[in-house]
This record gives sequence, C-alpha cells and structure tokens, in this order.
Amino acid sequence: MTDPAPAKPAYAGLNLADDLREFEPSVAAPPPRPDRAKVAAVSESAGFPHREPRAAKPAAPPRPLNYDARMTIRVASADKTRFDDLAYRLRASNGEAFRRLLDHFETSET
Repeated sequence: MTDPAPAKPAYAGLNLADDLREFEPSVAAPPPRPDRAKVAAVSESAGFPHREPRAAKPAAPPRPLNYDARMTIRVASADKTRFDDLAYRLRASNGEAFRRLLDHFETSET
C-alpha cells in the first residue's frame, strides 16, 4: 500500500484541504449604544467642551443651462485658433463667444 501524498503547507494559516462546509459566520448583535449622560460626564471631566453641531449650509441652487443644443462644424485649424483666441480675449465660453459673434454679424449687416 502506498502512503498518501503529504498535505501542502498552510498558506497564511489556511490549508486548502480543510473542510469548510460546516463553517457558518456568527451573527453578532450590534454593540450597545453608550449612555449619552455617561459620555457627556466623561468628556466634561476630561476637559472637552460641549457644543451643538453646526447647521448644514443649504445647497446652492443649480445654475440654469444656457445651451440646449450642440453644433459640430469643420473649420481650418487657423480659424479655430482665431476663435479660441477671441473667446480667451473676451473671457467668455465658446458658446458665449459664438453668440456675441452672431450678434455682431447681425448688427453690422443692417
């Protein structure tokens, strides 16, 4: 009769040959909540000041969206650079610079 192969050494204390079918995790009850009066007494005796929590700041209202459509156009890279430089000089977004460009074109046309 031949001897069975020796078990592989345990890795981090675990042996993969162990039978884990009977393992059931224990259902632990949540820890009891401490008595607030006792906690306050201990913190006061240690010198921690008591203070009420700060009121939460109301969230800022969302900004309305000014743009509801997209436009993709093909332009020469030199024209794109000129437009980006114009928007930068105006300190405006691309949408705002485009709107100003259209307004200027319409007023100069009449």
